[in-house]
Amino acid sequence: MFLALGLLLLAVGGAAGAYRAAYREGDAGPLPGPRDGVVLIVTDNVRADHTSLCGYARSTTPGLEAFARAPGAVSTCRAYVPGSWTLPSHASFFTGQGPLEHGAHEYRGEVKDPRGSGITTHKLKSEVETLAEQMRLRGYQTVLLAGNPVVSGPTGLAQGFTHVYAARAFGDLDWPELVDRLRELIRRELEPLGGPLFLVVNLAEAHRPWKGVPRDHAYLPRRGRLQFDNTRLDSPWREILEGRISKEDREQFLGHITDVYDYGIERADKGVGEVLRAVRETGWCGANCRVVVTSDHGEFIGEHDLVDHGFYAWEANARVFVAAQGVDVEALPEPFPAVAVYRLLRDGTLPEPLPAVELPAWPHVRRHIHSLERAFGSVSLARWSGWSKLMWMDGEFFQFDLRADPGEGVRLPLDPDANFAATARRVEAAQTRDPSALGDEDADMIEMLEAAGYMQ
Repeated sequence: MFLALGLLLLAVGGAAGAYRAAYREGDAGPLPGPRDGVVLIVTDNVRADHTSLCGYARSTTPGLEAFARAPGAVSTCRAYVPGSWTLPSHASFFTGQGPLEHGAHEYRGEVKDPRGSGITTHKLKSEVETLAEQMRLRGYQTVLLAGNPVVSGPTGLAQGFTHVYAARAFGDLDWPELVDRLRELIRRELEPLGGPLFLVVNLAEAHRPWKGVPRDHAYLPRRGRLQFDNTRLDSPWREILEGRISKEDREQFLGHITDVYDYGIERADKGVGEVLRAVRETGWCGANCRVVVTSDHGEFIGEHDLVDHGFYAWEANARVFVAAQGVDVEALPEPFPAVAVYRLLRDGTLPEPLPAVELPAWPHVRRHIHSLERAFGSVSLARWSGWSKLMWMDGEFFQFDLRADPGEGVRLPLDPDANFAATARRVEAAQTRDPSALGDEDADMIEMLEAAGYMQ
């Protein structure tokens, strides 16, 4: 009896090994049966109102439009990011916590530090359990592919992922290279007889430095590559922030940004489709696959006399889209807290009650210095309810009626309730952290941010 059982196990093991070898060599077809994977795709730096999904005149996101029209799909164009730049937003997507809780963001040191430093940037706390860790405990095979260097090990965002491939610099892992790497990983590194796939992909095509628009583009003029120069006094980036640029030069520069930015969004949209094609064709995303696509923040293109992104709670930086398939939700409420992406991925549902739709933001010290202290020096908090936007900035409370005033041009008086006032005090207190408490791991993260161009 024991001999027969042993021979059966050897036979089964031999068949599994043969299938595994054939799969690795590409001689076996897609995996048998559906794989109910879970996929998050973050189109880095994509603001909602520059997507045709959300009514933009240029056809920047035809793929997302088709995705959102699929039976059972849900979407919103009034989602608000939990953090003002890549690190805090991704940390919130991965933990379900806001920046005040998970602590992964940049704090203000001494703005007038002559070295242009005074920055204390904190990685995701290791004691905070991530979605990847939870999914791995559920038996999922966890994969992270990122075109943005911030979405990587030094920032703590790779915590819980078994397979991690992140760009060392922007442009190193655009969607064609990323999809090739994904297909290779699926074939060579995933266990074909193992658990389902939990995949997170960051597509950084819409993040600067922006590629030039080719001559033969269907609706955009030919444009050269664009990267901001924060240090030169005669750079348009500084001239706009310091208010010393002519109207003609301002319009020309903003037009250049708009065209290369829209081209980046279009390429990111193409990347979304190719990532989904890769996981579906290989059998890792079956009929019941759960997919969420969103962005981590937007981009300023002249709004509030700002260019660049991050470190503010204004609409251009804060409002993004969320689109999902395979979730047990009939519709996404508006305004929508994008921090709830965590629960959409983990459970396919929304938390009850929904968390507050709010965004804290802290300064960027060097950008503040490079703009002659004209920009990127504010501490702020925004909270959305219906079409009302409550704001606290640099000690002042006010609000906007976004339906009547989408450009946030008219500050209305606000007598804040106790909860909003208390949260504002927490945001204000969190802006100061002792730089001497910076650990070696955080120092490694700052070195990575400098190499990636975040801290010029």
